[in-house]
This record gives sequence, structure tokens and C-alpha cells, in this order.
Amino acid sequence: MKLIPISAGHFHCDGGALFGAIPKVLWNKVYPCNNDNFTQLTLRCLLVEIDERRILIETGIGNHYPEKHLKNNGVTSVDQLEKSLTEKGFSAADITDVFFTHLHWDHCTGAVKNVDGKLELVFPNATLWSSKKQWEHAKISNPREQAAFHRPVLDFMMESEKLQLIEEEGDFLPGFEIRFFDGHTPGQLLPILHTGKHSFVYTSDLFPTAANIPLLWVSAYDLDPVKVMEEKGKFLKEAADKNYILFFEHDYYTECASVQDTEKGVQLKEKFSFAELS
Repeated sequence: MKLIPISAGHFHCDGGALFGAIPKVLWNKVYPCNNDNFTQLTLRCLLVEIDERRILIETGIGNHYPEKHLKNNGVTSVDQLEKSLTEKGFSAADITDVFFTHLHWDHCTGAVKNVDGKLELVFPNATLWSSKKQWEHAKISNPREQAAFHRPVLDFMMESEKLQLIEEEGDFLPGFEIRFFDGHTPGQLLPILHTGKHSFVYTSDLFPTAANIPLLWVSAYDLDPVKVMEEKGKFLKEAADKNYILFFEHDYYTECASVQDTEKGVQLKEKFSFAELS
């Protein structure tokens, strides 16, 4: 198994939303914001090579949004994903599978692009994967979360007959384990990648940033914050016991981190770059 970080650009969100009930005087010390209270986030995808399979985890944001929407969300680029793949020696046609942790706009809509007013799949040879629970939830959603689902793009992916729905956790491929975490949104799937040397957790929105590691530091975007805390507490214990490496999708400043069990519970141990592990 080979892992290759891929950039899909950057965006931002309100710091209060990112850290929920935690006061700004606390979170701003560890994850700074600008004068408008926006925190810088990134769209860090991950390419996983297993034998002849090239699985891209997440795709970032596509080019089918109005300019106002992109500006309001601080989106820096809508074509960085393909550029990053090219820089790493790959083309969109090389991707055999695209894996979505969930179907919120910043995680999956980059798999589709607008070409002269018409939607097209960015990865023509790839099977798209999401969880059935998330797909069913996205259809009904709720007023609070509804804007996070870009219905025309999701429907286009399903109508393409390329989108396959996962119903059970376990081994997606040898060494590519998947787990359900439902607090952020029902049916969120997190990959745990066992390379032989390390086990990497693609944290998605269970831990948007390293600053979200503390149990109570949950995002206002989480539908069920109490459940998120339960899921975090249980998984952090496992991560400390098994020396998992957390690989952050959204942390602009930190690519990877480890955690350790302490008298005060599981806490951040060390931050480092992915390159330091190779």
C-alpha cells in the first residue's frame, strides 16, 4: 500500500462554528482566525495505491458553484485537485475508485465538473463509493444541514450508475478498513489504512483539525454533539493504544498527529508532516 497526499485547495469557516461552545479566547490560541473570525481550512485528499487500484479519498469542491458562494466560503481554487494529481504523476483517468467519507459539499462535489453548462464526471474510469446510510440521510436531511448537500451533483452521480453504496463496516480492501461514525452526520465512513509500518486514520469531520482532538471541542456542524463526544472518546482510546496516526483532511497547519493516554484522558502527543514518516 502506498499513500500520497493530494491537495484540492483551501477554504475557510467561522471559528465559532468550527469549535462550537468552546470560547474564542481558548480556541484562538491554538487555531487562529482572521479579523472576520474566519479560520483557514484545507481540502487534503489522499490517494491510496493497492495493487492495481488507485483509490482517491475525497475530492474537495467542484466548479459548479456561483462565484458568491465560493467567495463567502473562502474557496481558493476549483481545479487544484487535478493539478495536484498531475504534479504527483497521475491523471484523472488513472483513478479506479473515489471514496467519500460523507456527502457534504466540501467532501464530494469535486468529483463532478461543469463543462459548458453540463455536468461531467471528473474521474471517468472510477467507481464512486459512499455509505447507504449517508445517501438515505442526504435525501431527507433537515433544515440545519440541508445546504451541505448539493442535490444536483449527488443526483448526477447516482444517475451515472457509478455510485455504489456501502452498508457494512470492515475491510473495503486488504489493509483499507472502514468504520461508521454517525454523530457528525449519519453514515460518515472513516478509513483506517494499515500500511504495515503505520496505521493512518483519515479523520474527515470526526476530527476536522488537531485542535478538535479534546473531547469537548466539537464543531457546531455536528448534528449530534453528544454522540460525537462518545465516538471521539472511544476512538481516541483505541488510537492511543494502537499508535494510530491521525491524518487531517481540514487542518491547514497540521497534516498528521499522534495521541497518548494521560491522567487527564487522551490528548495530543505530537504533530508532524506526512513526509516525516517516509
